Amino acid sequence: MPIIAVSGPHGSGKSTAARNVAEILGYEYISAGELFRDMAEKQDMNLEEFSKQAELKEEIDRYIDNKTLELGKTRDNIVIDAQLGGWMLKNVADMLVYITAPFDVRVQRISQRENKQIEIIIKETKTREESEKGRYQKLYKIDITDLTIYDLIINSDRFNVTECVEIILTAYNKKNKR
Repeated sequence: MPIIAVSGPHGSGKSTAARNVAEILGYEYISAGELFRDMAEKQDMNLEEFSKQAELKEEIDRYIDNKTLELGKTRDNIVIDAQLGGWMLKNVADMLVYITAPFDVRVQRISQRENKQIEIIIKETKTREESEKGRYQKLYKIDITDLTIYDLIINSDRFNVTECVEIILTAYNKKNKR
C-alpha cells in the first residue's frame, strides 16, 4: 500500500513536485490544500480570512486532517500533498518528504502564481503561516518547525522541480528495495 506524504510551507513547490511524482508513478494525487481552498471558496472567503475562521473553528482543521489520515489508511498508491501530511501520516506513509525554500523565494512564487503584488503576498503568507503554526500547536501539540520526522528534506531553491522529483523518486525506490 505505497503512500508518499509531501509536506512543506506555502510556495515551496511541494504541490508541483507531489503531482509530478504521482503522475510518474501512476499514483493518485491528493491535495489537502485544494480541500482547504474549496472550503474557503464555499464560504466566499480568501485564504487569509478562512485561516482566521479556522482559528475560531477547530473542526475545519480536524476535518481536513482526519480526511488526510483516512485517505492514507484506505487508499493504495497515493501521493498526499498536505501541510501536516508528514505528521498525520507518519505511522502510515512509506515515505515522508518535506520540501522547503527561503521565504523570499516562496513569496515570489506565490506572487507569480496568484498574480498579486509581493507586498500583499508577504502579508498574507505571514498571517497564514502564523495562524497555522498556532492552530497546529493548539490542536495537536505539533511544532511544524520540527523536521526530524521526515525521511527526506529538499530545498527547492537549490533544485528545480525536475530535480526535486528525481530526488524523491530515487529515495523512494531505494527505500522500497530494502
